[in-house]
Amino acid sequence: MSYEASASSSIDLLAPPQQVFAFLDDPSVVGAHMQRPSLMMFGATMKYDVDQGNGQVVGSIIKMRGKILGMNLFVEEIVTEWQPPWRKSWQTLGHPKLLVIDTYHMGFVVKPISVGSRVIVKIDYSYSHSPLGSRLGGIPAKAYARWCVSKMTREAGNRFAQAPRNGE
Repeated sequence: MSYEASASSSIDLLAPPQQVFAFLDDPSVVGAHMQRPSLMMFGATMKYDVDQGNGQVVGSIIKMRGKILGMNLFVEEIVTEWQPPWRKSWQTLGHPKLLVIDTYHMGFVVKPISVGSRVIVKIDYSYSHSPLGSRLGGIPAKAYARWCVSKMTREAGNRFAQAPRNGE
């Protein structure tokens, strides 16, 4: 699938890849920023529903629902890659009902470094086809995508001590 844009964020942590992966493998962790009201979410929140695989096996389904500015939001994702402790990715299924982005492929990579682990979170996405999203254009989508990946690396940084950036 072809996407219109991408964003990524990375962080070096003083923790082994196994611990970092186990933490980020939990959908409620990588989606924590969506479950709390924020300015970027216009005060809205998303509720998560995971299948029996808990979003932690290839083929596992994760659904998110919410409401923003009177518009019902819904997205369904499928885990497409799960290789502990190194990488995980997921992508949207069907036609998401989101405000500023549409379909996306997202994931993280955990790489060993001399002092711990480097985490890289990336999203490839298409701009929203919603009436409001179409009028707003790509600027809010880019800001949202950057916010999303940086919140995920920040969650990891809140859980594990950060390593100096030159910690190869």
